[in-house]
Amino acid sequence: MESTAPQTTGDYGMPPLQPPLGNPPVVRFARGTMESTTPETTGDYGMPPLQLPPGNPPADWRQESVGTGGYISIPVKYWWPTVDSAITPAVGYRFNTIAEGVHFYMTYARTCGFSVRQGTLKRGRDGKVTTRYLLCNRESVKGGGRSTPKPVEGGSGGPSTQRRRRVSNRVNCNAQICITKDKGAGFIVSIFVPEHTHRMCSEPSKLFMRINRKLDVAQQAFLTNCIKVNVGGSKGFRLYKESVGSFANVGATETEFHNFKRDLQSYVADKDGEMIIAMFNQKHDVCENFFFDYYLDEGNHVARLFWADHTGRQNFLSFGDVISFDATYGTNRYSLVFIPFTGVDHHKRCITFAGGLVTREGTDSYVWVLERFKTAMGKSPLCVVTDEDPAMKSAIARVLPECRHRYCMWHIMTKVSEKSGAELSKDQNFRNQLNNIVWNETISIDDFETQWQSLMEKYNLTGHRWRFWIPSYFLDLPMSGVLRTTSRSEAENTCSLVEFYVQFESVLETQRHRQSKLNAESEGSLPDFKTPLALERHMAQVFTLTVFHELQVEIEAACFYCSVVGIHAYGECIRYDIRGEYNVAHTVEYTPSLTIATCSCKLFERLGFVCRHMFLVFKDAEMVSLPSRYIAARWCKQEGLASWCARCSDCPPLETVPSQLWTEIHNCAVIVGSNKVRQTRMLQVIKELRDEFLGDGMDVDPPKGNGVAIAALCGVEPPTSIIIKPPAQAKNKGTGKRIKSQRELAIERSGKASRKCGVCGEYAHHNARSCPLK
Repeated sequence: MESTAPQTTGDYGMPPLQPPLGNPPVVRFARGTMESTTPETTGDYGMPPLQLPPGNPPADWRQESVGTGGYISIPVKYWWPTVDSAITPAVGYRFNTIAEGVHFYMTYARTCGFSVRQGTLKRGRDGKVTTRYLLCNRESVKGGGRSTPKPVEGGSGGPSTQRRRRVSNRVNCNAQICITKDKGAGFIVSIFVPEHTHRMCSEPSKLFMRINRKLDVAQQAFLTNCIKVNVGGSKGFRLYKESVGSFANVGATETEFHNFKRDLQSYVADKDGEMIIAMFNQKHDVCENFFFDYYLDEGNHVARLFWADHTGRQNFLSFGDVISFDATYGTNRYSLVFIPFTGVDHHKRCITFAGGLVTREGTDSYVWVLERFKTAMGKSPLCVVTDEDPAMKSAIARVLPECRHRYCMWHIMTKVSEKSGAELSKDQNFRNQLNNIVWNETISIDDFETQWQSLMEKYNLTGHRWRFWIPSYFLDLPMSGVLRTTSRSEAENTCSLVEFYVQFESVLETQRHRQSKLNAESEGSLPDFKTPLALERHMAQVFTLTVFHELQVEIEAACFYCSVVGIHAYGECIRYDIRGEYNVAHTVEYTPSLTIATCSCKLFERLGFVCRHMFLVFKDAEMVSLPSRYIAARWCKQEGLASWCARCSDCPPLETVPSQLWTEIHNCAVIVGSNKVRQTRMLQVIKELRDEFLGDGMDVDPPKGNGVAIAALCGVEPPTSIIIKPPAQAKNKGTGKRIKSQRELAIERSGKASRKCGVCGEYAHHNARSCPLK
């Protein structure tokens, strides 16, 4: 049968091709021209055509199905890269080390525009590499080519099939190189196949080749720091792009940045429990003052954790009079309840003493954590501030019976709208009267109860308890005004225990760095003075800057806004009636022989600050310095705090060799600046060092993947056997979908964009179907 296919004319001056009998040939397109896949082919880059031998087609021919008419043979088209001969390998090339040879071929591949993957690797009896094959990334063909589709339900209810769309870049390319150990010294290229069965990658697409998409050491270090500060892969990729100038200079794509977090989770996986305990044991071995404890449930899962380092325990001795004991959800992949123990330092900033994790938010869990906290700190705080959790209340009563328990005022005041009703919560007069009573820290208990009862009867409100949160009931407690609310930090996260503790340490380090900075400012700075009193200058030498500025307000008010309106003597005691701003009167009782003074405003008892009324009495007594009894140690400049962490052996050295290396490189880059001569010289030195290290004979295989960087981040190796299992998924009252209050629902509704109603024509939270005018 004669073929009806038209005659075709060959490209590059070739004679016309005669199609064979039978089915028409499969036509491919390349280099912008139509080329027939007859046995005669033309080489690219000016190479002569390949002459195929007669007989059976060669093994590198491909066969493609043509309907039901069987298969036809398709020859392969070859491409030869055209690059500088100085970087093109050849058989017989010698290298000092295998790493030098691999680096040479990688440079050649990047320049040509193809990726490389590892082939066969052979080692000698001594374990050293003797032979290594490097193959084109498009070698071989897609494995199997087909997969069994998974049956799914179709749209009409009948069975259907669904297959994930996949692509493959495998085209059976045979380009390769083989580097073999020479009989003498060094390595030699024994096999080099330069031709490819595919086009080279274009210049804009070289950025996305697999050979150019690997995280180097600098990028891994950058991602390690991102994980410590809880920065995700997408944001980390954008930050790194800004630091290096463009996406072309990143050397990887966003996928590789995300895969680093994936590799970290895979590295930890089901070894999370073992690794977190190993981290704690390692820290305890380095510093015996690192305290930790854990509890396993019946399935050997980690159920409770508690830890406190040396610095946190020392800080508690100075600032542990009033603490916040709070529970935070959603901080790890197991939905464990995170319990930070926080207080207020001498700069009036939050300070963390210890932390805990529990799977169950019950009395037993809180009792266990509080007992470990009391053991680690060596004493109990004077006051503990919590939210209205009955389990916390019961646990504090059992473990800390000598401690005063106080509810968080902020949490209670946010519920006023729900407790008092919608109409009353909008009454501004009621809100003003309530705030004036509740937040007044100077009235006595009797005055508060009288005003409170009057307010409740006026607005028909009864049955509310206040003894656990009203300031008037804590006036007898020293430093009761230091902390009145819990500081919550509810950040959603899906990290493992190891990752969570790394981030916790990073936050703790940042917190302590800020404290050290404030300590340095207090030690080396002199504030401006508002009065000529020597008393003010003495306070600047004793107290931190933050506290001094608050005391300066009091001493300035004593000099310019307060006056004595009455003096009464009772034996050795002198009573001063003092009137201040807004005609508010207070009484100070002063005993000159003992230099003891008390004021009816109770500011010193509540915060440890000398009030303006006492300052007025001290000024009249011509004091040049505060009596020691009125200098609260917790507000003073404590130089010992800065040295505690430095003396503790659990702190790593400030400068390590890798960090020094990066520091010096950055310093050199700064010195070089925009000077072209210096830039060229520095680049030349770095390349010379690279070539020297590659050829110095030290066979150090570069680490594959992100394992080394992740191991350095975790600080411990994965265990060979698992005895301590990771926590089971916790389900507490705050971890699931909770019922929202009317106040929260109203806030959400108010934030939604209104649409125009088709009936009334107004922009409101209804449409034509639900319009009230319909």
